[in-house]
Amino acid sequence: MIIEYCRSKTYNFGDDLNPWLWPKLLGDELFVKQDGIYLVGIGTVLTSKRLNVQLVDAKEIIIFSSGAWNDSAPALPKKCTVYGVRGPRTAKRLGLSEDKVIGDGAYLLRKVDLPIVEKIHDIGFIPHHGSEKYVDWEAICKQLGLNFISPKQPVEDFLTQLKSCNRVITEAMHGAIVADAMRIPWTPVKFSPLFSEEKWHDFSESMQLKLDFYPLPFMSEKAMPLLKMLEVGLKKTISKTLGIKPKWGELIFTGFGQGSGGEEALLTSLKEVIVLNETYLSRDEVVEEITEKQYRLLLQLKKDYS
Repeated sequence: MIIEYCRSKTYNFGDDLNPWLWPKLLGDELFVKQDGIYLVGIGTVLTSKRLNVQLVDAKEIIIFSSGAWNDSAPALPKKCTVYGVRGPRTAKRLGLSEDKVIGDGAYLLRKVDLPIVEKIHDIGFIPHHGSEKYVDWEAICKQLGLNFISPKQPVEDFLTQLKSCNRVITEAMHGAIVADAMRIPWTPVKFSPLFSEEKWHDFSESMQLKLDFYPLPFMSEKAMPLLKMLEVGLKKTISKTLGIKPKWGELIFTGFGQGSGGEEALLTSLKEVIVLNETYLSRDEVVEEITEKQYRLLLQLKKDYS
């Protein structure tokens, strides 16, 4: 079996959970053979491009707790075996019944023997990994007394930092999911113009939560390289005028950056989030039910493919 997930050029905690978590729960021996059977797990990875292009030669595709979004959700190929998907919105997009909703697989971290970590920080802040290129979040957090937790670090290090906090503010969805699994109250914020509420609602509705997001003003401290500026500007213009390449229209144009000019507004907004102290936490019984449902299905998967 082969673990299929979204691979980044740098660490990205949510995606990197896949090669870290599944062998711990299913055993290394299941992943020894490159047998054309792919396990598609944690992440918003159920896209037409992945299933019908990247995995076109797959013998079988096993879907466990994955998510779909927007118009990229495909008609599932016949070679797909669905043990469960992330949330009700994914199930609806794929034409699956509600009983296939099992929540995000990151809740299975509760079945892993993790080290005990002392609570030494009051509040942690987790940006989306893509937002780190716009702002020096570590410097921002230092000014506000927040523990900066980058998603761009190894899984064990991320978990240690997260568990050292009494509460987290997070733009990264898996920051919220893992905090919820670890029973740490969390506050969702959106910073990037590309922030996807749809994915969050898919996860949260599976946990019987209705979310509101606190908006942070978008800014970029750094100027774009001139050639990149011209490329992005041209692509956005083509997308808008000719109506082709819709994704080009979503590209973020930061121009010459704002330097420290936009920092004050960002600091003010984060201060408001800290003071408001409006957090979410799924009910204990819901977390327990979801975790046990996932674990039963995972044991069945292991039995089916061992």
